[in-house]
Amino acid sequence: MGDLPPPWGWRRVVWSLLYTVQFKPVWDDDLVRWRAGGLVLEPFGGFTREEEHEALREALDSGERLLDLLPDPPVPHDEQDIRDFLRRVLEHMDLLRPWPELPFLVMRHDPSPDLGDFRAIARLHLDGQEAAHRLHGAFYGFAGGGSWQPMRLNSGDEVALVEPWWQGSRDVAVLARPRPGRAPEDVLAAFLHVTGFVPEEIDDLTDGLNAASRGGAGSGWLAYLLRLENSIATLAGEEPVRVSRSTYEAFLRTRLYCQATESPGVVAVGPPGAGLVPAFTLPEALAAFAAAGKDETEPRFFSATGKDLLDLIPEGYGVLVDPGTAYATAFAAGGPG
Repeated sequence: MGDLPPPWGWRRVVWSLLYTVQFKPVWDDDLVRWRAGGLVLEPFGGFTREEEHEALREALDSGERLLDLLPDPPVPHDEQDIRDFLRRVLEHMDLLRPWPELPFLVMRHDPSPDLGDFRAIARLHLDGQEAAHRLHGAFYGFAGGGSWQPMRLNSGDEVALVEPWWQGSRDVAVLARPRPGRAPEDVLAAFLHVTGFVPEEIDDLTDGLNAASRGGAGSGWLAYLLRLENSIATLAGEEPVRVSRSTYEAFLRTRLYCQATESPGVVAVGPPGAGLVPAFTLPEALAAFAAAGKDETEPRFFSATGKDLLDLIPEGYGVLVDPGTAYATAFAAGGPG
């Protein structure tokens, strides 16, 4: 079929998937697990996980010759190889359920986008290549010589990263599509919350950045990273891996919520010098944790960044993020590893 993707639809998903494995001589279980994990955790731009899943099912149910979708020049595979590979990827996607929430989805890119109803809410002091690398994505070219990445945040907001926007500058513009009753500063706060960009990397163009975003990488981003690492380990049949350096740095910047004691101090579990301080990415999760402990009074709590928490708690203690979840992770002052 060549190197050009087909129109949007199930054929495009299958083409994109086969494109990533076309030079692999053996489509073994390790490759199947890797690609299934990619479809769940980093779906192809313009598709949801559900659309990808349905696309593979449609392909397998179709009477079409799927071999024709394998881009050129392929390593030799036959029709049965392709159908068997797609079937196993589909089965592994189901094994990963429930799928973790994603902080954002990359939307379908229009080669001639109409950005007239978007408003610039921030100037990001990175070029498109740097911004795409931070988001593990890619910018798409459009008519006129620009490039962009359209996104839908898990808050429901639609934003677009665009370059160039300002004459003589490669800085990326963060644009937002207005929503009734939704303040631009809240959209920017949501953008920072899930992308991990920090306020020091942007110029706020909303006339009032929401102070809740000042924690840098938001709690939603940290929870996503922890789910991601746990899902990758689960998919590989391994125990949860130690956190990566990037996840540890996100923890240090994230604002977390902890239960406080009547006297100055924090609630901790475990013996002195080897205990953990429970901390939560959402205040609602903290309230549920306190209620599960049969504490009928409204819990006292405070918030602090991960870095400040490690500085506040006694030596030898660590911070346990989101206890009770499948991705609960302990952080120590010494860093990851």
